[in-house]
Amino acid sequence: MKSLQVFNLHYSNHTHRPSLKAGVYYFFLFLLVASCSTVRIPIKDSKGGSIVKNAYSEMSEKDYKDHLASLKTPFLATPGAKTLSQGHVTKRYLDSLVSEIISTNEIFFKELKTANVTILDSESPLHFSLPKGELFLSRGLISKYIKHESMLVSILSFELVRSERLIYPKQTIIPVGYIPLERMLSLNRLELEEKMEVHKWAHYLTVRSGYDGEYYLSWLQTQNRNTADFILQVGDANLINREEALFKAFVIKNSSDDDDVLAKKTSSKNFYTFINSIRDGVL
Repeated sequence: MKSLQVFNLHYSNHTHRPSLKAGVYYFFLFLLVASCSTVRIPIKDSKGGSIVKNAYSEMSEKDYKDHLASLKTPFLATPGAKTLSQGHVTKRYLDSLVSEIISTNEIFFKELKTANVTILDSESPLHFSLPKGELFLSRGLISKYIKHESMLVSILSFELVRSERLIYPKQTIIPVGYIPLERMLSLNRLELEEKMEVHKWAHYLTVRSGYDGEYYLSWLQTQNRNTADFILQVGDANLINREEALFKAFVIKNSSDDDDVLAKKTSSKNFYTFINSIRDGVL
């Protein structure tokens, strides 16, 4: 017992607290070791190739396309998201327009061979799309603002271009079971330069499909004149002003290119049947 007391006394007399300098040294040594533990170390596989342990694989274009397209399910499952059940006549008409646009522009459409149009039961005038030919139009847009069949084709062409070429802001959405409409629209908004390229392609496809390209400009002017109604769609009121001006300049510069195509100046009977069925709610 005495020897133990002597040892404790001896140890206490010869034990010193580390200096502040030593503490700082050990702290940085700890950080260095910790940081090194997160480094991915290349190892060799059986064929001599380099493998990065726990390497991060960036999402491919196909993966991203699948990811965006899958957002349709949580969007439609969101409380408040309602769709109109399309009757046979309505669906057949929309399918025929989409098929006409794609079939007359086979050189452009390498991926899409068909598309599905969903009509949202919303008073707000809006349209958007997802990859793999998933197009969305609202009841308010159709019943209030689409006055000509060429305008409807212009909107469908715009969204088909985006869906075919995967022109969407690159964002990865963590699935939580639902996606509000405002969020879905924000995922579809493009920078002005990107949007103008889509407009040019869509205008070309509209004309190539045999429809009146003047109604494409008319569509942009309709949004510009009714900015308050379309603010949910465009997001920035100043953007639609610039879109109209730039597109008008594009049309004037390339007006001669449309002379060789005989455009449909009047809307078909099926178009008016479609519009009236949406307006009256009889599908």
